[in-house]
Amino acid sequence: MDTHQPVIIVGAGIAGLTVAYELQKKGIPYQILEAGDKAGGVIRSLHIDGYELDAGPNSIGATPDTLSFLTEIGLKDVVMEATAASKNRFLVRNGQLHSISPNPVKIISSKYVSGGAKWRLFTESFRKADKTTQEESVSSFVTRRFGAEIMEYVFEPVLSGIYAGNPDKLSIQEVLPMLPKWEKTYGSVTRGMMKSKGDMGGRKIIAFKGGNQVLPEKLVSLLHTPVKMGCKVTGITKGATDYIVQYEENGQTQMLNAGHVIFTTPAYATAGAVAALDASLSDTLKALHYPHMGVLHLGFGKEAKDKIPEGFGFLVPHAEKKHFLGAICNSAVFPNRAPEGKVLFTVFVGGAQQESLFDQLGATQLQATVVKEFMELLGLTTAPELQKFSEWQKAIPQLNVGFAATREMIKSFEVRNPGIIVAGNYVTGVSIPGIISAAKGIAERV
Repeated sequence: MDTHQPVIIVGAGIAGLTVAYELQKKGIPYQILEAGDKAGGVIRSLHIDGYELDAGPNSIGATPDTLSFLTEIGLKDVVMEATAASKNRFLVRNGQLHSISPNPVKIISSKYVSGGAKWRLFTESFRKADKTTQEESVSSFVTRRFGAEIMEYVFEPVLSGIYAGNPDKLSIQEVLPMLPKWEKTYGSVTRGMMKSKGDMGGRKIIAFKGGNQVLPEKLVSLLHTPVKMGCKVTGITKGATDYIVQYEENGQTQMLNAGHVIFTTPAYATAGAVAALDASLSDTLKALHYPHMGVLHLGFGKEAKDKIPEGFGFLVPHAEKKHFLGAICNSAVFPNRAPEGKVLFTVFVGGAQQESLFDQLGATQLQATVVKEFMELLGLTTAPELQKFSEWQKAIPQLNVGFAATREMIKSFEVRNPGIIVAGNYVTGVSIPGIISAAKGIAERV
């Protein structure tokens, strides 16, 4: 391989693969260096006894642009759209599943929250708006606008479902930026939601036949330059006219020169590589929290199919004191994920508020506890016929209060080191559509 590359992409997750694809369309040569032995990052699909399991993202909220991209790369025929039943969502309170909608009007008419909470929700538009630009936690913002109960029983489980995060720490400006924007623009979140209805639609819940690993596998197949696996980037320094990238391959230290270096790796991986250029940024990225999580797949027979309410799944507020965050009913959303007549769930464990459970109970006891609680909640008496547990030691980046300063540090670092782009999902957003969309902009910058 030539020791000089116009562009080196660090990491072969969806971000790295998509950036490479966009560069290839523009005729710009590149080389991807991946520390692991497989492309795709956290996207992992398994096939066991007729069940299709995804240990990473289970579905994608695809925009029209996402669907257009998937058609462009030749995946249109393997895209599955979620069933109509997937529109049904549930939250747990007092050991019961409650059908719930994000629409404030429907929440007011539900039995899920108390009369006092409904009044706080109904009168939100009359509450004085805070028009400062100060960064605020989700808990602080939502409690201020809607009250503690709406925070605890609506927003907290939803944010756990997306980020596995702690709302006392998560930045509202990062994870739900439209809410403070609506407050400043319209003086009210509910008023802003009503005025922005047209901007909030257009997404379809999709997945891929054969498992979501189909997406990175397809991208790899389209790249003219093979991904170099087992290559861990350990450092980057400035040369006379370009950058010198140091990496470990088969126990040997190797060097490449590059005009551009694009980091699509997690913050903790990028931290070590940029330490020589900016020790302060390195320390900040190293400190970004990625909580320990587990993904527990449970397959059940006919009893579960007859008993459970059909829907996308359910989320469990932290106040319910369960040992899991919620579950997706994969077979209700995408029926071919399970053999006919059977049911597949993906149960999420750990996260920022519950990662200590791994140390307290150990993985085996934690699984047993989760299965027991899960079956009791749904009224199931027959043990699962399938049980598969996958662990992620470092799962989803936590965009906590203070992350705005991290963004500024990254921007300043890129200005001082032209040609280096930091583009991990903690910068572009954790959703696959967001990552795909960002890749086009990154290619334009190159």
